[in-house]
Amino acid sequence: MNKNIFEFPIRYSAVIGKIAIGWGVYETVADECKMAGIKKALITTTGLKRTGIVDEINQILTGSGIATEIFNKVTPNPKDHEIMAAYEVFKNTGCDGVVSVGGGSSHDCGKGLRAVAANDGKNILDMFVYVDPPWMETIKNHKPVNIPQIAVNTTAGTGAESTVGAAIVNSQAPAKGLVILPGLGATSALIDPLLVRQMPQDVAASTGFDALCHAFESFIARTHSHYNMGIQYRAMKLVAENLREFTYNRMNHTACENMCWAENMGSVGIGFSGGVGMVHGLGHGLTVLYGVPHGFASAVVTLPVERYNQSACPEKFAEMAQAMGADTRGLTAVQASDKWFDEMERLLADLNIKTGHLKEQFGLQEKDLDHIVKWQYERDFCREGNPRDYNYDDCIQLLNDML
Repeated sequence: MNKNIFEFPIRYSAVIGKIAIGWGVYETVADECKMAGIKKALITTTGLKRTGIVDEINQILTGSGIATEIFNKVTPNPKDHEIMAAYEVFKNTGCDGVVSVGGGSSHDCGKGLRAVAANDGKNILDMFVYVDPPWMETIKNHKPVNIPQIAVNTTAGTGAESTVGAAIVNSQAPAKGLVILPGLGATSALIDPLLVRQMPQDVAASTGFDALCHAFESFIARTHSHYNMGIQYRAMKLVAENLREFTYNRMNHTACENMCWAENMGSVGIGFSGGVGMVHGLGHGLTVLYGVPHGFASAVVTLPVERYNQSACPEKFAEMAQAMGADTRGLTAVQASDKWFDEMERLLADLNIKTGHLKEQFGLQEKDLDHIVKWQYERDFCREGNPRDYNYDDCIQLLNDML
C-alpha cells in the first residue's frame, strides 16, 4: 500500500505522566517529589499573589525534608530570557527537580528550564521546533530530559501540566514557539479543585474557555484520532454544562471539579494525536504582541476562524453541537453545524467575552497583521491541525475582518 496517498498515515500518542485529580491532592506534592527522587526543588511560579498557594506548597515540601528555591519571575506567556534566568537559579542553587505551581506559564517555564539543564545550558531558542524543518528530525540534535517535574495546577484551562511541549515566547522575533523533547512532560500532574477555585472571575472564564478551545480544535483537527475525539467530546460536554456556574460561583464544588476534569482531558486529548488549529495560531500572535492572556486571545477569534473552517467538516461541527447540548434531531449535518455557533455565541456572551474588535479591545494595528501571519502562523504547529487549508491572504483577511 502506498502510504503517500494519506495525509497523516500514522497517529501517535504522547507519553503522559501521572495524573492525579481530586480534593486535597496538592498535599501529596512532597510524596510525589520523593517518588521522583527530588531532594531540592526549584518552585517555578508567577507568584500567585494574595492566594497563599506558593507559601503553602513550599511549607509542605520543606516540612517533609525537601529543600526548595523559588523562582517567581515568570510572566504570562513565559519569555526565553525568563527560562534562562530560571535555569541559572536551578543550576547555581543545586536543584535536582522542579515543582511548577500555577497555570501554563509556570509549567512551561519548568519544562523549558529542564530542557536547558538537560542540554548543558544550551539556549532555549536553539531548541525550538517547527513544522519545517521536520521537528522529529531536529529534536535528535538535543538530549532527552531526565529531570523530574511535579506540576501543581491552579487554573482550569491550561492543560500544560499534561502536555509534552513547552510554549515559550521568542522575545527577539517576537513570536511564540514550541519546545518538544523526549521526557519533557511533567512527571506528575496534581489538579486540585481546592486551588483552582481561588481564581478570580475573569481568569476562570478565560482559562475555562481555553479548555474548551483545546477540545473543539483538537476534535476537528486533521490530525485527529478516535482516542482524542472520544476524550474531547466528553471535555466539551463538561465545559458546556459547568463553565458558566464555575465562572460566577467557584465555590460550587461540582462545577469546579468538573472543570478540573475538562481542562486536563483537553490536554490529554491533544496528546492522543489531536493537535489544534488556526484559533491557537492567530491567538498566539495576540498574546505575544499585546500581552493578551492565552485563553482570552483564543476566545475572541474563535467564531470568525471556525466560520472559515465550518465548510471543511460540517459533520464534526454537528457532533460538537450535540456535545454542547444543542438539539440537532431532524437536521442535516450542515444545518446541525450551525447550532454549534449558536451555542458558542451564547456561551461567549454569558462569559462577557466580545468576539473580534481587536483594535478596540487590545490595540491591534494593521501593520502587525503581516508579522502575526508570517512569524506566528506560517511556522506554528497549528497549521498541521487546521481542518481547512489556508494561505497568507486568507489569514490576513480574517484578522482584518476582526479589527
